[in-house]
Amino acid sequence: MSGGVDSTLTARLLLEQGHEVIGFSLALGFGPDEALSAAPLVARQLGLAHQVVDASGPFLERVLLPTVAARNQGLTPNPCVLCNAGVKFPLLWHAARDRGCQMLATGHYCRLADGPEGRLLAEADELKKSQAYFLARLDRDLLKYLLFPLGDQSKARVRREAAARGLAVAEKPDSQDACFLPAGGWDELINRFGEPRPGPMVDRDGRWLADHRGLHHFTVGQRKGLGITGPAPSYVLSLCGRTAAVTVGPVQGLMADTVWAERPLWHRPPLQGELLAARLRSTQTPAPCRVWREEDGVKAVFNDPQRAVTPGQLAVFYKCGQVVGSGFITKAE
Repeated sequence: MSGGVDSTLTARLLLEQGHEVIGFSLALGFGPDEALSAAPLVARQLGLAHQVVDASGPFLERVLLPTVAARNQGLTPNPCVLCNAGVKFPLLWHAARDRGCQMLATGHYCRLADGPEGRLLAEADELKKSQAYFLARLDRDLLKYLLFPLGDQSKARVRREAAARGLAVAEKPDSQDACFLPAGGWDELINRFGEPRPGPMVDRDGRWLADHRGLHHFTVGQRKGLGITGPAPSYVLSLCGRTAAVTVGPVQGLMADTVWAERPLWHRPPLQGELLAARLRSTQTPAPCRVWREEDGVKAVFNDPQRAVTPGQLAVFYKCGQVVGSGFITKAE
């Protein structure tokens, strides 16, 4: 329970279905930890027992430090992906089992589908709100113990259903920023757990254009905040972890049709050259591609060039809306 409308309505729906429900919230130890103040109030309104699970140590070790290190190497990781697989779901399920629970439910917008390969994650009915991408690295053995009651609902309907039940959080805004960021944002976090890496900003031929204050300020595809002017807009084309150089250039330099990823996790290993769909970031519409499993990772060749493929992000592969597997992007051509 985060204290938001999604997890609150989830708990209420489960109560209406006759389940015995206990609320759990994670204490990350970083950021405002809003759930620790909001969730107990929601639990009280629903008449639920509520327990806070201390996740500060695992969150620091498995999410925060790796994220800071990756950003300082010119990568753009997705902390939510790391947290869901390495902290949130394992710790919540452990706490739930200790209390005698048989299932773990969350307010994520995704579905579970049973097929010949067993249970798989699947996109939510409302594709633009689907959060299956963020859960793609979950241990598949855990899927049999999960429930996602909102997978067939739209966000608008969730708010209507919450309002109809008199839930105080019906109109509570969704959180927009990373939940663990301090008031000073990434600058404060990098200064606390690492050191900023200033370096040169160069064009595609390696010519110096300016100096920048830190590699963590940039990501592939970025246009704003570059501090340079020219006859045409410039975009971040690549980041070099070795030299801390930021390469910028025209928008055409952002296009790539071949993508490589490492540390693949397959829920259902694809055939070599199988036609799948892939999201290369959470907000992207799945795009058709052919996938080849390689010794050290996976290669995907897209039907159409993709814009701003970003090393460090997760590539998630789907077949008919079901999650086949995923890997962390290393490069694109």
